[in-house]
Amino acid sequence: MSKQGINASAVTIRAAKESDADALADLCGQLGYPTDQATMVARLREASDDRHRAVIVAEVNGRAVGCLELAEQSAFENGTWPEIRGLVVDANCRSGGIGAALVGFAKQWSRERGFKTLRVRTNEIRTRTHAFYEREGFTKTKSQRVYDIDL
Repeated sequence: MSKQGINASAVTIRAAKESDADALADLCGQLGYPTDQATMVARLREASDDRHRAVIVAEVNGRAVGCLELAEQSAFENGTWPEIRGLVVDANCRSGGIGAALVGFAKQWSRERGFKTLRVRTNEIRTRTHAFYEREGFTKTKSQRVYDIDL
């Protein structure tokens, strides 16, 4: 499927289902986070049990070609906010409006929950992604480093 064959009316935005697990595992792999179908099923089940999270799919012709996770985050120093996590569109379908449709859903989801701001984080090396979010109306408000330690 190429982006030339997609128009906005052909995209359905909906909640992810367990039957999407294989496609979502592939999409996460394209984002740089390889996983398998069984792990994805477990993650979808966990997310579906959490009223503060949503995993959303962009479907074209019965196939999941994009997804994102929305989550309410909180911190004692600045309260609670909604955040887009893991937005990815299939490499063969990018630049066709699917990402914008997913972001539009995220904005509405956030408004319906009474939030005034929506946050997204993106890796510094994803310059194309930065431009996408700026076109969608996001403003860069912070740069930071993330550190992990093996335990």
